[in-house]
Amino acid sequence: MDKIFKTLNSINSFSKKLILFGSVFVVASCIIGICLIMYNQAFVNKVELYTIGSSLIQKSTVVFAQVVVGALMMDWFKNVFQNDD
Repeated sequence: MDKIFKTLNSINSFSKKLILFGSVFVVASCIIGICLIMYNQAFVNKVELYTIGSSLIQKSTVVFAQVVVGALMMDWFKNVFQNDD
């Protein structure tokens, strides 16, 4: 467990900020999607609104995964090119 925390702490600050932004984005998108689904079930009861809410939740998790992978790849490339002196 200690090795995992050391590795995560060695990530550069830009990648950490990118992952933090992705986390905030996915939480906000999921909350909006859940609110749309709850509003649909409570008041409107239309299939389209439910589809929009569930798609928003699904797409936000995919975007978060891509942001995390992209940030880690950027950090890895930065370390490879800096250590290649």
